[in-house]
Amino acid sequence: MRKLFLRSFAIAFVAFALLFALEYFVEWRRLGSPGPSATSWAGVNNAKLVDVLSPMARAYNNVLAMLIATIGLALPLTANMHTPKLIEMFLQDRINRYVLSFITLGAAHTLWVDYMIGPQFAPTWAIAISVYLAMIGWALLIPYFFYVVRFVDPSRLLIRLREDAIRIVHKVADRVRDPMEAQTALSVRIGQIGTVIIKSLERNDRDVAAEGSWALKVLLDHYAKHKTRMPKEWFVVDRADFVGLSDEALEMLSENKTWFEMRCLLQLEHGFLRALHGASDTVSTFSDAMRVIGVRAVEHHDEQALRLAIRFFNNYLREAIKAGNLRAVYDVFHQYRRLGRELVDRPELLREVGRHFSYYAGMARTYGMVFAPQLAIFDLGFVTRRAFERASPAGADLLREVLSLPHRTGSDVHSMAVKAKLILGGFFVGNKLAAEAELVRKNLADVDAVEIERAETELLAADRSFFEVTDRQLNLEYVPPERREPLRRFCASLPRS
Repeated sequence: MRKLFLRSFAIAFVAFALLFALEYFVEWRRLGSPGPSATSWAGVNNAKLVDVLSPMARAYNNVLAMLIATIGLALPLTANMHTPKLIEMFLQDRINRYVLSFITLGAAHTLWVDYMIGPQFAPTWAIAISVYLAMIGWALLIPYFFYVVRFVDPSRLLIRLREDAIRIVHKVADRVRDPMEAQTALSVRIGQIGTVIIKSLERNDRDVAAEGSWALKVLLDHYAKHKTRMPKEWFVVDRADFVGLSDEALEMLSENKTWFEMRCLLQLEHGFLRALHGASDTVSTFSDAMRVIGVRAVEHHDEQALRLAIRFFNNYLREAIKAGNLRAVYDVFHQYRRLGRELVDRPELLREVGRHFSYYAGMARTYGMVFAPQLAIFDLGFVTRRAFERASPAGADLLREVLSLPHRTGSDVHSMAVKAKLILGGFFVGNKLAAEAELVRKNLADVDAVEIERAETELLAADRSFFEVTDRQLNLEYVPPERREPLRRFCASLPRS
């Protein structure tokens, strides 16, 4: 934004200078190219010089008043809408300080030159400087006005906070800034991003909320590249950094070296909770960002950051279930499943994810959300198939978790759960995994033939696209053509009663 301002100012100044110089040149040639004495009042009528500078002084004062009025109105209003720290950021910005100081100096200088002019005293150099300063000041006016408007734009505010935080990380990694002092400064920047997210959701400003969540993701991406270079003091936190956490929690944060990730993910969780209870259509913004952060932790081989992301996913599921928000549960399970897909080479973590799916499916059932556990079976079934495709040691444990999820309550058969297990059974038949297919077959032994036939017919007829618009859009019951014949064979092998 500063580069844009400087470029705009340069263009405006050159345009002003060329226009005024051309106008002067045309008139100078038209009047026969007079000498310097013919174009100056100095020594002829010095009072006229005051008359020339007086309108300039008034114009300067008007420009200064207009800028101060614009800033005085726009800045507090925007700060109230997004973050009170905006005022501090505005005053710390070099462009704002330089421009306001320059305009003020120009206005004062013109008055001073007016005062200096006397009957026998014509300060021609000072007058020329006043004119040139006025040209620069007026050339600054329009670019600076747009700079101020952009400055208070929430999208630019997020970029500024993110870039400021990145600079702090760089300085600590390069050993040019005290780690403990930088911790406090960085926590403030991250908290401001979280405040912008929350206040945006309060006004249903979905775009800014999404930009804020992505800013945190970008910040974590950058931090991961420098984490190994950070001094050991950087990773030590105390109660002032995380008010409310127990001594044991603070100790674990220091040991795991995840205080920075915790700070960022807490802001995402605050946004998720606000979206959950006010703008539920934006829930996917935060669950998707959390999934991407988890995937990046996998890529950077940061075990503790990955485990922290998984724990926050569990928080999301818990809060969505407590709120009874099926749409949020549906979305978080989907993103959790996508993260689980990236963990097939980490069997221990994959087993944990399987247990979490089973636990929160049971929690949803306790809260009366009958449909949510069936979603969990579909998504956990997907992760299980991926594990067997990659011959992951966690495959058997994931299958056990899937089969532990009930497909009936008393005499009430949950058709979607039955379909999810049929799809899994067909997968095992298609991949010649007879023992696993037999486990699924035994698990479905209490489902009568009519239910099996109905489920098989609906699965084979399901379109790839769901008949409503959803975040996934893919029909959970869709079976690709190459897997339909194994599904038929598996269904045919089930006992008929």
